[in-house]
Amino acid sequence: MTRPDPITRRLQRLFTVLDSAGEGFVTWHDHQRIVDRYVTGYGLPKSDPRIRDLERAYWTQWLGLLAQAPPGRDRLSMDEFVAAHRAVGYGARAAQLLDDLAQAVFNVLDVDRDKRISRDEFARYLDFCRVSDSDAAAIFRRLDLDGDAFISQREVAKSLSAFHLYNDDLTTPGGVFLGLG
Repeated sequence: MTRPDPITRRLQRLFTVLDSAGEGFVTWHDHQRIVDRYVTGYGLPKSDPRIRDLERAYWTQWLGLLAQAPPGRDRLSMDEFVAAHRAVGYGARAAQLLDDLAQAVFNVLDVDRDKRISRDEFARYLDFCRVSDSDAAAIFRRLDLDGDAFISQREVAKSLSAFHLYNDDLTTPGGVFLGLG
C-alpha cells in the first residue's frame, strides 16, 4: 500500500482533529467549534466583529468544501474532505480564501491591535490550544519568517498557504491556526 503524500496526510490529520466525536465525518458544527475556541480563549462575545469575521472566513471555506461534495450533502467523510480541500486548494479562489482566514485569525490574535503578534500574544493563543511552552517557542520561530520577533498578517497567510499547498513538510506550523497543536 502506498503511503499518502504529505499534503494528504496533513489534511487527514486536520480531519481527525475536526471530527472530535469520531463519527467519521465533519460538518459545519466541527468548524464552528474552532471559532468557539477563539471566543472562549479570548473571552470575546460572538458579536465581536473579529469573531464574526473569523466565523465568516470559516463559513466561506466550509461552503467551498461542500461545493465539491454531492448535492444536498451537509457533511464530508475523510476522503471527501481531503478531495474537497485539494479541489478548492488549487483553484484561483484558494489564495483569497486563505488570505481571508489569515486576516481573521490575525485580527483575533493581535490583542493590542498594533498590526503584529508578539510572543506574549502568540503564547496566549497556544495556551488555550494546549501547546507546550517548548513547542510554542519553536512554532513561533518557524512562523516569524523575517526574524523580527513578531508574526505579521503576511506570515500567518504564508503559513496557512504552506499548510495547504505545495509543501512536503508534515510539521508545517500553519496547522496551529486550524486547531492542530
